[in-house]
Amino acid sequence: MSEVAGVIFPVPKQFVDRLLLEKRNVFVKYIAGNGLLKLSRKHRVLFYVSQSCKEIAGEGTVEEIEFLTPSEALQKYSKALFLNDKELEEYTLQQPNRDSSKKMLVLALSKLKRYPKPKNFTKPISMAGRYFTKKEYTELFAAKIEQKI
Repeated sequence: MSEVAGVIFPVPKQFVDRLLLEKRNVFVKYIAGNGLLKLSRKHRVLFYVSQSCKEIAGEGTVEEIEFLTPSEALQKYSKALFLNDKELEEYTLQQPNRDSSKKMLVLALSKLKRYPKPKNFTKPISMAGRYFTKKEYTELFAAKIEQKI
């Protein structure tokens, strides 16, 4: 695989604006085992609107990566979390084998921006997310230029 530039995460439509417009810049996600070991500071996180839209709505830059329990994340980041405490509890309990003691990936992001026109990404994106390369990132924006011609 070429050099990793970041990761694409699916986000339900109702939460995308919170991340990209309200600047609630701390994203949390449960990930499997040792997943996403290639993710590091300064990588980009692209937000894929899951459900009906299936578009990449915007991005942010990773400033900090941590693994915290939901209560640790709430204590440290409070109002900066993109989920409120009730939503975080519901998310935690969605899976039968998950409880509040399980640590989740916590990404503090900067340079959050919503794209004026959402981008189409042609490859499948699972609920776990997907790495993308610098080449794929460049192609994502090149597709817009080609459409104008």
